Amino acid sequence: MEKQTFARIIKVLSFLLLIFFIMFLTAASAGAKNVYVPCDYQVGSQAGAQYGYKVGYDAGYKDCLKYGLKGVLTKIPVPDIKDEWTNNYKRGYIESFKKEYIEGYHDVRFACLKE
Repeated sequence: MEKQTFARIIKVLSFLLLIFFIMFLTAASAGAKNVYVPCDYQVGSQAGAQYGYKVGYDAGYKDCLKYGLKGVLTKIPVPDIKDEWTNNYKRGYIESFKKEYIEGYHDVRFACLKE
């Protein structure tokens, strides 16, 4: 009688383990969805990054020459946005412009101060 009970418990547990495994795989595959980023957002992001780095680099160099070792706080300029750009392009451009402006500013400012 004990062998039958033990065998039955093993079968039930193996069945439940199989069901749990299938549910886990289904949930994992459903959660792994691709995030769609519009192409014009990416193009705007790249353009904003290039222009933002250039403007930030120039501003950092000017501040280094003008103020030297003194700390100076400057505002991040607002990039020129054209009306004919799509909303996704504008959003990507503005976000990347701000990030790369700061990056370019700090790169040249700290390099200049090391000299």
